[in-house]
Amino acid sequence: MRLCKIFLLCLFIPIVLLSYSCAQVISDKPDVTTHSDIISSSVRKSIVRIVGGTFSFLGEGTGFFIDKDRIVTNIHTVSHPGLFYAKLVDSEIVWAIESVTAFDIKNDLVVLKISGEGIPLPLGDSDSVQISESISAFGFPDGKYNEVKGTIHSIRRKDKWLRITVHVSPGISGGPILNSKGEVIGMCAASFYSYGYAIPSNTVKALPTANKTETLSQWHQRKVIRADYYYKLAQMKFFEKKYNETIAHLDNAIQLNPKDSVNYYSRGYVRLTLGDHEGAIADFNRAIELNPEFADAYSNRGKAKKPLDYMKQRKKTLKRQKRYTQMPENKTYWIN
Repeated sequence: MRLCKIFLLCLFIPIVLLSYSCAQVISDKPDVTTHSDIISSSVRKSIVRIVGGTFSFLGEGTGFFIDKDRIVTNIHTVSHPGLFYAKLVDSEIVWAIESVTAFDIKNDLVVLKISGEGIPLPLGDSDSVQISESISAFGFPDGKYNEVKGTIHSIRRKDKWLRITVHVSPGISGGPILNSKGEVIGMCAASFYSYGYAIPSNTVKALPTANKTETLSQWHQRKVIRADYYYKLAQMKFFEKKYNETIAHLDNAIQLNPKDSVNYYSRGYVRLTLGDHEGAIADFNRAIELNPEFADAYSNRGKAKKPLDYMKQRKKTLKRQKRYTQMPENKTYWIN
């Protein structure tokens, strides 16, 4: 009976949270309808807030329709076990997320089939994006629907991810990035310092035929998805400054997905924080082996090497000093 109550509670909490997702940030605007207003209005019919998980771990994020019964979002939004639901901004209907139709672990993308239907957003050509181009990011930061305006700062060479002047805060992951034509040119994925990063729309376009359909619970059992879940737990523990627990979760993530350079880099960063410089160097080396273009791994490996280089030099100096102090005092030595 107790297990039944816990299950019903896990089922009920996400639905309750979604029932309050109509709360939104509203700014004072004139009554004149602009082109930007028309775009914003169309997004409201296609963007959904996603909530789900278990009683001990509830997560949330954003998604949007790319087909009448399919939405796309980030893997990290829905990688933890449990039931997930989606809801439009202006609707009281809560849809269950039924299955996974495609996913791309490298680009943190997943396409989900839901129990209802919505209006797909048009996907633009991300290869035509220009630096300094104006954009609008939509999502549910902190559970409230909002639109944030920004620009394209730069484009990452190796995978064409977009660096944007929009901070991707919790809840906005999976949200669409639109250009002035109302086309999706990217999807919010991450933040680093004061910039956000978006997955290019052309990468999203390549998804729908990538994998076979499977239930959400079956998908959660995949090793790479479980690894993503442990990585997410590690992030939480790191911000709580529980570093040993952070490393334990990253150990699990690496065991499940040993080819992910980010897991090694993250564990190296934690080890560097704890002062384990040799362990950090080993992890940064592995991250670089897996991804030779991992700039931050090179940078932090250098930081980890500095104390060790200093200690080696210090030992050499002390050894020389010891040798000199052992010389007889009644003789004069020329030291070259």
